[in-house]
Amino acid sequence: MVRNIIACVVVALLLAAAWPAYSFSLVSLEPRERDAMLATCKHLPGEEASLCRNVVNDGNMVANYKRSCLHAMKLMLQGSTWAMIRSLPPAVTCREGLARAGYPVADISRKLAGASSALR
Repeated sequence: MVRNIIACVVVALLLAAAWPAYSFSLVSLEPRERDAMLATCKHLPGEEASLCRNVVNDGNMVANYKRSCLHAMKLMLQGSTWAMIRSLPPAVTCREGLARAGYPVADISRKLAGASSALR
């Protein structure tokens, strides 16, 4: 009986300590996370920056897709070309999210393929 009570207390303490991890949303962005994404968008040239802001602010797109798009953009800002990252999981997930939200994925991919050199 005492073991059960102690086990329950330990589990409750562990859950209480992990509470911030449970606040991570798969659907919507946290305010600081959104601000960080918008700051990254500012580093993109012209139309790409505008598209990036639109995606971050799009209420129809799930946060995990937005996070994947951000990760793919960061890779491009670090010097990777679209040809290098287009088959990586973040880029694939980003394209899936963009398609589900109604974005013209083929057009975006073509633009990114041409803009890869401009991002360096």
